[in-house]
Amino acid sequence: MFPPSFEHSFDPIESAGLRAVCHEAWPIDPATLSAWDDLADRVPTATGFHSHLWLGPLARTLVKPTRLRLILVWQGSRLAGIFPMQMRDDGLLETIGMAVTDYLDPLIDPGFETGTWRIALRILSKLRTAKRPNITFHAIRDGASCRPLLPEIARAEGFEFSESIADHTPVLTLPKTWDEFLGTLDSHERKETRRKINKIMTKGAGKIVRCSSDPTEIAKTLEHTYFLMEQAPGGKGEFVKTTLRGLLAEAVPNLIAAGKLWLTTLYVNDEPAAVTLQFPNAAGPMLYNCGYDNAKREWSPGVVLTAETIRLAIESGAPVYDMLRGQETYKYKLGAVDRPLWMMNLKKVSG
Repeated sequence: MFPPSFEHSFDPIESAGLRAVCHEAWPIDPATLSAWDDLADRVPTATGFHSHLWLGPLARTLVKPTRLRLILVWQGSRLAGIFPMQMRDDGLLETIGMAVTDYLDPLIDPGFETGTWRIALRILSKLRTAKRPNITFHAIRDGASCRPLLPEIARAEGFEFSESIADHTPVLTLPKTWDEFLGTLDSHERKETRRKINKIMTKGAGKIVRCSSDPTEIAKTLEHTYFLMEQAPGGKGEFVKTTLRGLLAEAVPNLIAAGKLWLTTLYVNDEPAAVTLQFPNAAGPMLYNCGYDNAKREWSPGVVLTAETIRLAIESGAPVYDMLRGQETYKYKLGAVDRPLWMMNLKKVSG
């Protein structure tokens, strides 16, 4: 039996025991959200970006009304695949959240990948517009299973497939100990990192606090988080203020409560000086965003908090520290190496 459907405006497609449904409204029923969580648990490469606790707020705050095209592929009462898409102003059908989400490869049960992609492409084909008939998938990780799989499936479904590198994520490969990590830095960077940490911890009564799931603490911590992140230079701070803040306000409390997000503050002399937002992950933490108080620049709080979160990752046994998108110089000074992010494009040529 397929699960009962929530609001949708397009006819479902059924094939080989799978059922694909396109929705214009985000699911709120517990059965669907529970099935979503179960699917994420079955996919080893799932991240916090794939959680409905992230994508739901994203869809509600950043996707225009009537533009959502959420494709859910069911196998009985289990979800086999999730494709959060939107119809752009110019008619292009694309994955949602490219500006605020670093990894967007679709969440698909490893045991049903081929069938799930086939039926998803069939319903996506019906949703395309005459103005922009292509389908675009953004922010696909280099090792995503769909990269070797999709070209052949796409051709079988009448699509021309192409892909290109659209961005990069700098990633640190972590050694076994903090001293080993410091040894990988050049002598100046190593000396400065130690000096800055020592200065804050000894002269500034430095304290690092990870926000708990207590709603009052989250609300208080978010206020100084916004304040610090909005001080970022250039357009980054303005982007936080105009675009990201609304998403974080809705998403962060539930993500923290579910253990899918870490909000960490560095205090100097009992005042918040720097913050980081990290998605915990099986391979190691992912640094989503950070901010520091320009008035406390003399303490180098951003450098110190980043270094301390790397140290904590090493001590936890994490093999990598993913610094996500953004080619800031400090990431490469710490030894990060770029991994490509791909954009996949499908163009209908037959059928």
